[in-house]
Amino acid sequence: MNCQKLNLLNIMKSYTPSPLVLLCFICSILIFTSCSKDSDLFNEYVLLEPETDPIESADSDGTEGSEEEASDEEEGNEPTDSSSKADGENLLLNGTFTNSDEWELLNGSTARDSILRIITSGRIQGSEANWAAAYYNISVQSFYQTRRYRLKFTARRVAGSDVFRAGQRYSAIFTDNLTNDFKEYIVEFNGEGKPGGNDLVFGGDGDGDIFELKNVVLEDLGPKSSEDGNSDLPTEITFHTDFETDQWGPNGGKEPAGNFWEVDNGLPRTTDHPDSPLKAGRNSGRAIWLGAYNNGVTRNELGKDFALSFKEHWVGVSVYIENELPPSRILIQNRLLANGTSNTVNAISLRQGQNDGQLYFSLPTNVDFVDQTRDALGGKWNGAGTNTEKVYFDYNKGEWLDIVIHYIGAFGANYTGPDTTEMSRRLGHEVRADGLIEIWVNGEKIVDHVGTTVYRYAKHGQEATGIITPKIGTYWSDAYAPQGDVYYDNYRIWTGPNGTYEDLDPSK
Repeated sequence: MNCQKLNLLNIMKSYTPSPLVLLCFICSILIFTSCSKDSDLFNEYVLLEPETDPIESADSDGTEGSEEEASDEEEGNEPTDSSSKADGENLLLNGTFTNSDEWELLNGSTARDSILRIITSGRIQGSEANWAAAYYNISVQSFYQTRRYRLKFTARRVAGSDVFRAGQRYSAIFTDNLTNDFKEYIVEFNGEGKPGGNDLVFGGDGDGDIFELKNVVLEDLGPKSSEDGNSDLPTEITFHTDFETDQWGPNGGKEPAGNFWEVDNGLPRTTDHPDSPLKAGRNSGRAIWLGAYNNGVTRNELGKDFALSFKEHWVGVSVYIENELPPSRILIQNRLLANGTSNTVNAISLRQGQNDGQLYFSLPTNVDFVDQTRDALGGKWNGAGTNTEKVYFDYNKGEWLDIVIHYIGAFGANYTGPDTTEMSRRLGHEVRADGLIEIWVNGEKIVDHVGTTVYRYAKHGQEATGIITPKIGTYWSDAYAPQGDVYYDNYRIWTGPNGTYEDLDPSK
């Protein structure tokens, strides 16, 4: 109450009202403060002008900082009070700089005693040799998937006069002339959505400028709004192809940016091809035709490199089987990558059953197989398709199947194998936990599994990276000769939680 009395006296000194008015004013203040147990509320509501904006860019001792100007070539520079946004999960394992672990330090930069001290050596956009400090491979989600990030850090200038920069590799995301006092900054930016876009870099423009940073936090805010131009799709739909246009890149070449596939093998055709038995897509329009007309190749397949990861996601696609494949041959696969090789067990694959009119999903659901390799099993495991559970269902040729998959990749809560800290850090997702697989076919849920949902190693012991490449198409291999004709339409990917069956339903 002493603080309240002092503030009240200060206010009274600035007015000279009549005794009656003064008495009314005092009573109103006492009534207001009696309703609150927090004396700070008095200061907030009485002493601050209603139109006054919150003080931003406050340094560590509460001193008000100067307003910073954003460079035209960067986006989202926002010096601010840290209380303005809630803290999320930090993708950086060592953003507090208790030591130099996880950081690549260049040009004499150091990280110790909770301070990162960087020494600049030219523009970070010019060369990797110009970087002062880098944190590599932060999150696989930045690969071919444009995501939104929030970077928070506290920084100051120690020496020099040139600008400070933070970047995503060679792309500057923050530029400022820092002052000599520590201030906290927040910047939101879109990931580049391509390989090499997931490394956080600090530096500047000058040579020999010194800056100090502490308390660096990088949060994944989720996917950027869909770029396909369809406002009817939820913003978490990060990939969508309806094949109304040629939404694939040239055979052997990288697909264009956006909702495009890469041609992995064979030649794609569509329902408007003169030889196509099916003349329309799932909802009239067009669908893509992949099949045995590519005589002489082992498969007719499209892939979307690095479009998924172990983190939570949804996939929806419509499939129409004109002519079935040989038994166990693949129609859909979510292919894991491992240290540059794809010789790993698929997270999920859809395959032809032994009997006509029968398909099955092949799933990795046994915790005892998480650490198995082909070599350890005497070569009996082919690496691509041998999972531990098969879920069969019936279908009719010549009819559309609407498939929705909800997936979280993890080794299972009962997993007791090698340490997963580094993988979990890169993914921003704990893999030593229970994962999830839910699968619907034509609106009926046929898989509802919680537990192990992914295996750790490729054929010869290479560790999975957590990256998944979706593939669609007929895969018959050399042993069977070309067989099978399958159509695909309305392929969608939702990245992150909060998706629903209705969001991904490819029949719509």
